[in-house]
Amino acid sequence: MDHRSVVRKEFERAASTFGDRTQGRFGHMEVVAFSRVRSGTSVMDVGAGTGNFLALFGEQAQALIAVDLTPAMLYEGRKRLDGLWAVVADGALLPFAAASIDLVTCAQMLHHVEEPLEIIKEMKRVAALRVLIVDQVATEDEAEIDAMNELEKLRDPSHALSRPPSAFRKLLSDAGLELIDERIVSSRDTLSKWMWPGEFPVDRIEAVHDFVEHRGNETGMEFEPSGNDYDFTRRRMMLLAR
Repeated sequence: MDHRSVVRKEFERAASTFGDRTQGRFGHMEVVAFSRVRSGTSVMDVGAGTGNFLALFGEQAQALIAVDLTPAMLYEGRKRLDGLWAVVADGALLPFAAASIDLVTCAQMLHHVEEPLEIIKEMKRVAALRVLIVDQVATEDEAEIDAMNELEKLRDPSHALSRPPSAFRKLLSDAGLELIDERIVSSRDTLSKWMWPGEFPVDRIEAVHDFVEHRGNETGMEFEPSGNDYDFTRRRMMLLAR
């Protein structure tokens, strides 16, 4: 299968539990204030999944538009978020006119994409005001980037590449966007939540535990034992551009 098919298959499998597992993961990041969004604007999220990120803009936005490859994720999103406009589409070919949406976002999506430049260019084309990208970041150390990606792919076959902050800045520049603001937000998480038994197969959970036990210190994710669990650091980067 090509990678798009792998992504679609993985998220079709996880659609019924994904929204609950990821509920609140952006709540501490002050995303709405960072985006400079004003009341009455339109917001589109590319790779929106079940709409948890879009829900942050519910009080400000006049229209919330969720674009995703996976119909099952959008179906769950419409059950969770009233008034959600759901569009099944590829982010590299958005079915919207140029400059038709005020704020175009993607959150925790680009690490599932092997070559994201065309998607970012499409986001720029459709955006009337700004583009907001939120995604997990690796450190700038090449060995830690490689180890983090090995772990991520073991956990989730739809993972493509976790990138360092410098790579995101270059992607925006290559897409012809002007960076307005950036911020890296770190938080501590637990392995048992990241590998939620209600969502992930047992063999994957065991493989990830084994990797973390023997090589977790190679990833730059600061794994530390906590009883039968592990704590680790999640780093997400927000980039606002025009």
